[in-house]
Amino acid sequence: AILAQVSSWQHRRCEARVTDFGHIPMAGLVGFIAFSEQDARKIEELGFLAPQHFGLRRHVPLRATVEDAIHSALRGKTRQGVLAATEVTEWLVLEVSLSPAQVGTHFLQETILTSPDRKGWRVHGTIKFHEDASIAWHTCSTHPVGLEAWAAQAMGKAYGASRQMGACCRAGCETPEGWTWASPSAAGGYGTKYYCAPCWNEYYLEEGRCQDSIFDEAVEGDSTFHQYVD
Repeated sequence: AILAQVSSWQHRRCEARVTDFGHIPMAGLVGFIAFSEQDARKIEELGFLAPQHFGLRRHVPLRATVEDAIHSALRGKTRQGVLAATEVTEWLVLEVSLSPAQVGTHFLQETILTSPDRKGWRVHGTIKFHEDASIAWHTCSTHPVGLEAWAAQAMGKAYGASRQMGACCRAGCETPEGWTWASPSAAGGYGTKYYCAPCWNEYYLEEGRCQDSIFDEAVEGDSTFHQYVD
């Protein structure tokens, strides 16, 4: 487990709990989204969640567990997400609770769907805090996830990059043979060959290809940087 510690940050009591994550529960729904502290405070200030906060999406992605939410946040190329490979990081996880009536309304309007991996839900439209849902914030400290685990999320699941066993193609790389990932063409000179997890991590950190905030990413207008959460 990557979670080292979970505690309340700015707790607001949520009444509903999900008992069957495989289906949309008519008894109520609880989902989670992980943010850096900077982004969490921005979201708190705005008072709502919207699809544009998550890149080019048409939905708000809610994950079934805190750990799933953090794993999903690793797919974004924010600096915190990249550092999480090798450092202890702290996340502010937003718990979003929909009442049975709210879930029923979404269900009838077909604005909530189970995510493709069946580990969460997609809510099509804006979620206003205290009006459309009740919320609670939690601070979560995580152990370093490891470079290969990070690359599997950030390169594999986020980009759909293929991987293969072999030597890294970066000149001078001393990483032993192992899993390597091909990049999307958006990654410049890394676009046609396979590179190891340490080199990919260094590429994003040292060459300035990660942003401090998901809102900075939106300003940049580069879809490869947006937080990919489901």
